[in-house]
Amino acid sequence: MVLVIEGPGASTTRSGTAASVTGSGAALTPRIRTNSRRGLTDTTRTSYPPVEAVHRAFEVLRAVNRLRIASINGIHEETGMPKPTIVRMLETLMGEGYIARDNMCGGYRVTHHVNDLTSGYEGISQIIEVSRPPAIDLTKRIKWPIGLGIIDGDAISIQFWTGTISPWAHTNTVLGLRPDLQSSAMGRAYLAFCPPEELEKHLALFRADASRNFDETAERRFRLLLQRAREDGFATRDPRTKPYRTSTLAMPIREGTIVRAAISISFFKTAIPLAELEERIVAPMRETAARIEEAFALIEQSRRGAQALHPEKLEMGF
Repeated sequence: MVLVIEGPGASTTRSGTAASVTGSGAALTPRIRTNSRRGLTDTTRTSYPPVEAVHRAFEVLRAVNRLRIASINGIHEETGMPKPTIVRMLETLMGEGYIARDNMCGGYRVTHHVNDLTSGYEGISQIIEVSRPPAIDLTKRIKWPIGLGIIDGDAISIQFWTGTISPWAHTNTVLGLRPDLQSSAMGRAYLAFCPPEELEKHLALFRADASRNFDETAERRFRLLLQRAREDGFATRDPRTKPYRTSTLAMPIREGTIVRAAISISFFKTAIPLAELEERIVAPMRETAARIEEAFALIEQSRRGAQALHPEKLEMGF
């Protein structure tokens, strides 16, 4: 990472923790520049040392959550923090609404506002968190870019892509694109493995869209295509869609009968002979999809176990 501080008569370059500054004059405005194509994937790597007060506040919040009804002595035993510091952190967290003093129970407890901290985690954020390490590992092994998409109404929304670390990516980015359900590999993989009633809803929308020319013959062919995808375990992009020089294969990421996401690999057609497709693309992608599904299942199992141990938290909204 490069840190550039700009101002009258001043310039500075910072690499890692070393920095040099020259010049003087008006107050300098820091500007951080990062190069995403370096492929840095360590989410724990930061530009600056952590703010100790914030660290301590979260540590106290976690301690209260573990203890359920926490005294200052109890938090002190859990964290080792000085008691005056604990009191300041508790007062701050109370002011933000995450902790309440419960005099009836003789201690502090978390409030329902802690749910706000996880409101953006469910769904795609969780899928990305689980899928990110295996997808990055796969790209490092086979070099081709990996995409991850979720259903978004009448299309697939691409929410994660490893093209920044792929030496063979065919474009700068595909993030935010919404490939068509009927023609894209992700869309076909989703439709092939989603519950039957959901599939019928999407096909009904295809029939109602005059621009698709989705008549009885086209629907029959498309159903056969989805059946083949279920048998193969993956779907391919319609070869009549751009970019013509590449092909894309996609597989579902499932939780039981629910398709949580679709994972894809795009590659140049001339680079992979058909005879090598299974070994070089399909098998590694199948292994990666299985790893993601297994990790996601473990997280869901852990979450349900926690709910079973503390059902009262569900009733109270904690």
